[in-house]
Amino acid sequence: MTAMQAPASAVEFQLAAQAQGLALDAAQLAVLPALAAAAAAARSAEPAPDNTSVYLWGPPGRGKTWLLDTLFDSVDIAQKRRLHFHDFFRELHALVFAGYGNPGYRQDSAFAAALDQMLGRVRLLCFDEFHVKDPADAAFITRLLRTVLDRGIVLVATSNYAPQELLPDEMFHHLFEPGIALITGHLQVLELDGDTDYRARPGNTAGFAAGYHLRSNDDALLAVAGLIPPGAAEGVQLTPGTRTLEALRADGGQLWFDFEDLCHAQSATSDYLQLAQTHRHWVISGVPPVGGSNPYGWQRFGNVVDVLYDAGCRLDVIGMPDYDGVFPGIAHPTDLARIRSRFGMLQQLPAAGS
Repeated sequence: MTAMQAPASAVEFQLAAQAQGLALDAAQLAVLPALAAAAAAARSAEPAPDNTSVYLWGPPGRGKTWLLDTLFDSVDIAQKRRLHFHDFFRELHALVFAGYGNPGYRQDSAFAAALDQMLGRVRLLCFDEFHVKDPADAAFITRLLRTVLDRGIVLVATSNYAPQELLPDEMFHHLFEPGIALITGHLQVLELDGDTDYRARPGNTAGFAAGYHLRSNDDALLAVAGLIPPGAAEGVQLTPGTRTLEALRADGGQLWFDFEDLCHAQSATSDYLQLAQTHRHWVISGVPPVGGSNPYGWQRFGNVVDVLYDAGCRLDVIGMPDYDGVFPGIAHPTDLARIRSRFGMLQQLPAAGS
């Protein structure tokens, strides 16, 4: 990063950077006026003017989450929420479908009631990792955006996707075109695409609390990572949601899965979110070579990486002996780039090519 002076209207960001020994780069400084204006609007009792909310997008590791967190912390009001997009939709779906099957249940009215309950009197709503992958969620997200704008709530969202690239599947993309129109027509859309991926720099402390990628289960490597393999009697069944998952260990804060049991089962992101609340150290062993699983297995594995990174958990991965920096799977290239960046935060034992 280069030392540059931030605009006076964005002094909170500069002070926060200085307190952490950081200097904001030119790309980060360029978005500060819009973020500072969003923060000022959130502090006001008046509904936010049009184009006050911000959609900040760009490649992974450019500082989007740091900027979002700094903005959120700088707005000293109680009426604010900061959520990862996975968490928001887990909560929303649970509320919407809580009364499913009851007399008079209607999904549209249940959705409105769920949003009322979640938003309350919120003045500032911050979303990290905004994305739309599931066509079933497209209408939900469009209604969410419309509700937030109608209420004059300040929305600040980060994403790896440009608005026009959301819900990229060509078969379903049209379903989210109304939502894209709301974003491009009523939010400031800013691209953050600096030259540096800060996750790849030494000393980065964001994301995983700690963790290793062990390319084999060699005893010496396990010892370096401080890992003791689970015994046969430690296996346990877990039901974080509607599915039952087989774990090799669930002892205190540590949760140990075999890749097959976790990623080839019908597990879901909502399961990982629930389990990450009580188990802050995950181990996934038996991870096959990059050609050794189907796309669904790699998709679930990537979702685990995403969830645990965002939750600040420790993750140890045992296997993937031939990993060369190209994360496997057939997900959208934007998602694969994000997961690759996050997976690269794990210490490699032994290093590739050694």
